[in-house]
Amino acid sequence: MPEPRHLQVRAYAVALVTVAAATALGVVATPYASHADQAMVYLLAVVVAALGGRGPGLTAAVLSAAAFDFFFVEPIHTFAVTDRSFLITFAVMLAIGIAIGSLVQRVRAAEAESRDRALQARAEELRSTLLSSVSHDLRTPLAVITGMATSLRDDAVGAQREPLDTIVGEAQRLSRILTNLLSITKVETGAEPRREWVPLEELVGSALGRLEPELADHPVTVAVTDELAHVDPILFEQLLINLVENAAKHTPSGCAIEVRAAREGKTAIVEVLDRGPGLPPGPADQVFEKFFRASGKRDGGVGLGLAVCRAVALAHGGSIEAASRAGGGASFRVRFPDRGTPPDLDELARAS
Repeated sequence: MPEPRHLQVRAYAVALVTVAAATALGVVATPYASHADQAMVYLLAVVVAALGGRGPGLTAAVLSAAAFDFFFVEPIHTFAVTDRSFLITFAVMLAIGIAIGSLVQRVRAAEAESRDRALQARAEELRSTLLSSVSHDLRTPLAVITGMATSLRDDAVGAQREPLDTIVGEAQRLSRILTNLLSITKVETGAEPRREWVPLEELVGSALGRLEPELADHPVTVAVTDELAHVDPILFEQLLINLVENAAKHTPSGCAIEVRAAREGKTAIVEVLDRGPGLPPGPADQVFEKFFRASGKRDGGVGLGLAVCRAVALAHGGSIEAASRAGGGASFRVRFPDRGTPPDLDELARAS
């Protein structure tokens, strides 16, 4: 970031003043000082001016060399140089002005960058704190609204059910948005996932069970091996819910959705595939950006679901990839590497 203009003007003014002061001092001390002493005074002026940056330092160096030559080097009051050894003095002045000015400029740039990073980190911390606080404060009243609306809907008959269905559906949607906000706040603030060894079947079954209304018009094919995943169960379930819900939102009614989960070596692999329109034009990973929504979509989402998926995968030291499928549709593949050795399934069952 360039310095304000008034600071630049002041730095150049300091360069002019220091060179003028060095010249005046040199003239006064001529009967008592050697050329070497006078040159050292100019070097001091160059150093002082260079503290204002590379431009002022270079300006002071050029003016100092010219003034030293004009006032003190034979023949006096000309820019001719009979003793070529003074050329080395001039070169040293220039080199010092450039070197110190460049160093000061780099230090200032580093300080400015450090301040910007600190401010950005502070802003991110405040944002995360605010989101977490608001989300937590809203969850309790939202749960009460959902519970009361569900109870009224179950007792309603005929046309009374339709508005209550809408209330319940919107309340559940808002609840998922708050859950996504809490999840992305948690992982982005550096919280370590609470990993457990959990059967893949249990994780997938729990996530799909919470999506029954959203999947009512979509046949779901599940292929899950009888193996374990070393993950945070809550975050994993949220990731899978988001992926499957995303597939249901962006595919026509009746389109099949596939969910696969298995292990490859020391890594758990989860895939969600559909036969919808595929990914939007552009880089595939753009769908994982916060608040990204496919052009023309009006599904009521805010564009956080897939961003949460990426944040959860990265928090586990894994990865997530999106791609369009041959013949139409999209696929999402998530990798969760293990930490440690999985226990025996029978031992896990006995422990639970």
